[in-house]
Amino acid sequence: MPETMNDIPAELTLSGRHLNRTQLLEYAHTLSRQEAEEWKHSLGRFLIQWIDSHPYINVTTSGSTGLPKTMAISKKAMIASARLTGEFFNLKTGAQALLCLRAGYIAGLMMVVRAMVYQMNLIIVPPNQSPLEFISSETNIDFAAMLPVQVMNSLNREVLKPKLEAIDTLIIGGAPIAPSLESRIKTLKNRVFATYGMTETITHIAARRISGKAFSRNFSLLPGITISTDGRGCLVANVPYLDKNPVVTNDVVHIVSPSKFRWLGRYDNVINSGGVKLFPEVIEQKIASLISNRFFIASVSDVKLGEVPVLVIEKPEPCTQTYIDEIRVKLVGILKKTELPDHIYCVPAFEEGENEKINRERTMKKLAEEY
Repeated sequence: MPETMNDIPAELTLSGRHLNRTQLLEYAHTLSRQEAEEWKHSLGRFLIQWIDSHPYINVTTSGSTGLPKTMAISKKAMIASARLTGEFFNLKTGAQALLCLRAGYIAGLMMVVRAMVYQMNLIIVPPNQSPLEFISSETNIDFAAMLPVQVMNSLNREVLKPKLEAIDTLIIGGAPIAPSLESRIKTLKNRVFATYGMTETITHIAARRISGKAFSRNFSLLPGITISTDGRGCLVANVPYLDKNPVVTNDVVHIVSPSKFRWLGRYDNVINSGGVKLFPEVIEQKIASLISNRFFIASVSDVKLGEVPVLVIEKPEPCTQTYIDEIRVKLVGILKKTELPDHIYCVPAFEEGENEKINRERTMKKLAEEY
């Protein structure tokens, strides 16, 4: 474990200005004390922690799979993770990287660490839902990480879409990518990847190409990562740089080869309907082209089958019976009989968690109260 500042990089280039350790610490204190925006405070606090002599950083999880918690993560492990990312995506010294994620969470922190490790020029913009509005058309971005909602908003605005496509390598994480969004990304000409990982693995340990002819349903592991599955069929990852190994997940996967796997869905979401296991995420992928609104597949109790699938659609205006009947007819032509939703519900707005993630459990609880 690193014990002194000699073990970790402590210099950073920001928008073309190189800051040595002293200058970076001064900059960090300015952000943490004087700036009004929380995202700047978070960045300042992280840089101060990074530069100090302690071997660990305190990081808060997003709480997408449980209550948010604070974790102590080794700086040495963060550096190792950054190097694997650099090897996988071929990051180069002097490249331009974009930070448009909040530095209060691991994804944003790791963009800073990657910039330090690979001596990239880091361009920082407000981490709002349309960060590319702060980037000029003349600015070349070689590497960026974004949330699905940021990508979606960039695609929806004519002035921002060219900027998105101009990013040489774009990685997307922090929340599931809706099938409808993925189909739009597939038409982009730049290198766009969906990532797989979590705070516990220090961001991604695998990625899959979701743009252009190289599109794939399979995730490819970063160098040195190995995987297996447990008795539930859930992914177990061996990550060499972690103190606690292996990492047991709740993600049901199909291992394609020693270096590739296909994500099927969350074990928490699996529907057991009359002994048949249904993966909501697989069903959602099949019907993505049929529904323009946000939606998800969930389950409700059934006396005969135990559980049956239901379709929940986010629709501000009330659903008419005609609309529901039209959806039902389309579903029959695509889904297996066991996959067909027993009910179709419409709600004005989904309950959400961190990073615009749909909170299925809270949405279903609220739905149950109304029906």
